[in-house]
Formats: sequence, structure tokens, C-alpha cells
Amino acid sequence: MIDITTSRLTGRVFLDGGELHSVSTLPSTLAPAAQILVERLLCKDVRLFISTDWGDLEDANARHLNSWFPLLPHPASAATHWIGAVDGAGEVIATQGEVLLDCTDRSLGERLGDLTVFHESGTAPAEEWCFCASEAAFDTRGKVAWMTAGWVHPDWRGRGLFHPMGHLMRLLGWARWDVNWWSGVVEVDTVPIWNAAGAGRRRLEPRPAVLYQQLGVERCPLHFCRFSRAAVTLDAGGVIDRQRRAA
Repeated sequence: MIDITTSRLTGRVFLDGGELHSVSTLPSTLAPAAQILVERLLCKDVRLFISTDWGDLEDANARHLNSWFPLLPHPASAATHWIGAVDGAGEVIATQGEVLLDCTDRSLGERLGDLTVFHESGTAPAEEWCFCASEAAFDTRGKVAWMTAGWVHPDWRGRGLFHPMGHLMRLLGWARWDVNWWSGVVEVDTVPIWNAAGAGRRRLEPRPAVLYQQLGVERCPLHFCRFSRAAVTLDAGGVIDRQRRAA
């Protein structure tokens, strides 16, 4: 049995077919979906792991900047975790990450505007700024899993890793953090990926309503994306239904 309930995990905890203990904190109708997703992904000749070592993710990002956007910054005090897929040689070939943000007192839109989505309050570089015109972002409150670091190595694209790993990441975020929303920003170039079949029931705004100038990065227009608990529940139900029909 694999226990991923602890706030910090020691190194990479591989999900090699063992029963996921922490999915018991999900509604009983959703818990089987996480196990199904793990088993489906393992059938693609990869190994999966979950980790709270963000430095490990940053190292992987730095090695693959020719095919991956630089990671967005996040507040140093925020809890994080990520899932990775490795090939037979142990190289990371796909990732999905989440940062836990407390948007109880200030909405996600407000936190984007004052840069506390990306930095501790008052510590953002003077050259950085963010403008948010997304109504959905200002409606997003409570515990938010900030979705980030979604990437697949070019040699592995088209093999069905990106969206299933995203679904699994959202279920693990619910299980570990009991979040209310999953939100993120999508680069203009990757909007087609998020509009493709399998992306899940999400709100992806058609226009780039978030403008973020990150220090040292040519990044500005971004599309706001959000998943609700209802959406994640329906997506998990679809995973379970497809498994039943295939049985």
C-alpha cells in the first residue's frame, strides 16, 4: 500500500501498481479513478512517481528548456507536489505539478494582481507585474491547487500521457489537500492542447485575460483555466465508466 497522505514525501514515491492509500480521503465514488489512471499510465512503458521535491522538478525543467517553458515561480512557503513519468533509463519524460494557494481572504484574481501567486508578499522583483481581467479568477476562493509544470518530452508526445497525468494530478491534489478549485494559466501556444479531446471539463477562457511579465522570460498573454470539484467528479466518473465498459 502506497501512503501519500504525508505533507512531505521522502524523495520520489513510485506508484508502481500498489494501492494508493490516500485516495480513501476522496469521495468513495471517485477513489477508484486514481488507481485506474495509474494502471493505464503504467501500461505505456513508463514508471510514475509523486514528489514534494520542487528542486528536482526545477532541475528537470532546466535540462529541457528547448522543449519546455521556464517554470512559473511560486511562494517559497507554499506546499507543492508533482508527478513525473520516467522512461526505462530513469529519465523524466513527463510532469504535472501543483502549488497549494490559500485564497480564502483574497481571491485568486487578487493574488495574481499583487503577484502573491508567484512570490511571497512584497518580495516580487521590481521588473515583474501581472494584470488579471478574468472574472472567473476573481470568483475563485478557498483552497486552490495552482496547476503548473505540465510537460511531455517531444519523443513521448502523442502517446496519451499529458491529459491522464493531469487528471491524476487533480485527484491527488484533492486527496492530499482537499482543495476547492484547480486553476492555472495556459500559454497561447498550448491552448490547442487544452482544447483537445481528453482535457476534461474545464473552463478555459477564449481570450488571454491574464498578462504576466516574469523576470527574464518572454511571457505575457495567458489564458485562465479552472476546474471545479463538480468537473473533476464528472471526469473521474468517466474514467470509471470507461473501465467498466472495457471489462
